Amino acid sequence: MMDNKNLKQARAAFVSLCNVLDADEWHYEKDADEMEIDCTAQGDDLPIPIRIRVDGERLLVSLYSRLPFTVSEDRRREMAVAVSRANYNMVDGSFDYDISNGYILFRITASIRESLIGENALRYLVYCACNTVDNYNDKFLMVAKSAMTCDEVAQFID
Repeated sequence: MMDNKNLKQARAAFVSLCNVLDADEWHYEKDADEMEIDCTAQGDDLPIPIRIRVDGERLLVSLYSRLPFTVSEDRRREMAVAVSRANYNMVDGSFDYDISNGYILFRITASIRESLIGENALRYLVYCACNTVDNYNDKFLMVAKSAMTCDEVAQFID
């Protein structure tokens, strides 16, 4: 159960997030009660679906973007190498890969515990996620569709 202070802080972050998206003329759907936003950005090659959630209990702002394809079973080992290589030097955020179903999800999170998060930091979360997903989604799709070996995948992602 979230206390009143945490709820107030989470709601303030959610309002700031909506202000950022409005100022940048994003089209989005929001659920103010759940403090969630769904939207899509268009990358260079593929769409970038985005869900942003403000968690009032853990005091986190989390952005998730599931890549719009599923890795077939015969390419999942190679994709594990690709995701691992991509994550190795990543400063903010990471790709989560579920080898059991072939889903890839980008996640970036910021804590709002004992602090207010500014609009520039929220804007950074959104644009960092979009840039990172856009940089890697076509590479991951190529790995999923190709016959590259694990060594070739590692070189390709680097």
